[in-house]
Amino acid sequence: MKNRTRIILLSAAAVLLAAAVTVWCFLPHPLNYPIRRIAAVGSAVEITAQGPDEVSIRKTSDGSFKVLMFTDLHLDGKNKTSYETVRRLVENIQNEKPDLVLLGGDNVTSAFNRYRAHQLAQIFEKLGVYWAGTIGNHEGDNALSIHRDDMVSIFSSYPHCLMQAGLPEVSGDCNYALNLFGENGKLIHTFFFMDTYDEMSEALKEQYGLDPAEDYYDGVREDQVQWYSGKAESIRDRFGHCVSTVLVHIPLPQMQTALDEGNGLLYGEKNENVCCSGFDSGLFDAIVAADTTKTVFCGHDHLNTFGVSYRGVLLSYIEPSGYGSYTMLSRRNAPESEWLQGCTELLIRPDGSFEQRQIRNHGAA
Repeated sequence: MKNRTRIILLSAAAVLLAAAVTVWCFLPHPLNYPIRRIAAVGSAVEITAQGPDEVSIRKTSDGSFKVLMFTDLHLDGKNKTSYETVRRLVENIQNEKPDLVLLGGDNVTSAFNRYRAHQLAQIFEKLGVYWAGTIGNHEGDNALSIHRDDMVSIFSSYPHCLMQAGLPEVSGDCNYALNLFGENGKLIHTFFFMDTYDEMSEALKEQYGLDPAEDYYDGVREDQVQWYSGKAESIRDRFGHCVSTVLVHIPLPQMQTALDEGNGLLYGEKNENVCCSGFDSGLFDAIVAADTTKTVFCGHDHLNTFGVSYRGVLLSYIEPSGYGSYTMLSRRNAPESEWLQGCTELLIRPDGSFEQRQIRNHGAA
């Protein structure tokens, strides 16, 4: 009888433990950060026009347009890495006081992330800075995650978010242009954002003649390329010129082509392979033909921070910003002095050109 009672008690304890682990794993994990106590930075910027695939903002003071870019935050909320990622994000914004913040995708990840998506937006509301960007391959890839379009919808519902879903007839959940105007009302620079999805479907593999047994990262579709070309031409026609930058999450295949052809790194580090799109959508050729975009920024590869030139276009990584997912510590067991986390700063001049600076978090320089 005693043995039977012991077995029953142990079985009950095992069931309770399993239930507790399940609850911990699958219930929403909020960002454990004191958002209410964040001190405001403010932004000398105002929205002048806003549509489904184009937003315009104007700087209300003289001088360069300061932009901070973060990527691959991977805010899963499950451990202290999310806290550290948010702390560094807030610290960099408060220190640099940018006019605009851009996110390069893989921002809020893992299961049950609706509340965390709202929390990220609330962080920017507390800071009082305008922000935009794109989504990555890990938004919505978890079966218990909100959908990618829900993520964009949540973000864009907040007053300081400039992210747009784009035209419904164009593929993807995040295709839009962001125009930056100076205090005098003159267009300075335009950012184009496009959705690069996650992994290629079987139909896409067949379309491009790729091995169906292999996994390939996705990229923009042909109608997105057409949208980019048309939007660049429209902006140039309306404002007389268009100096622009493209921001996507997954690198274009031309980044690998540039390396294969022997083009040296202009700056930064290459610590892993370029995990680029598995096919050429024609976007790079459209960029060259439009002759407006001189830089393409991406995220996705957490151990790469380099830039390389190809056919007159700079292809560059944004400095990785998250402490979750894989890092130089988890992959290389690197000391903190070799960690890469930080952000990329752009000082955009009145002629549309910019000065770029990589900012490493304190202790990781």
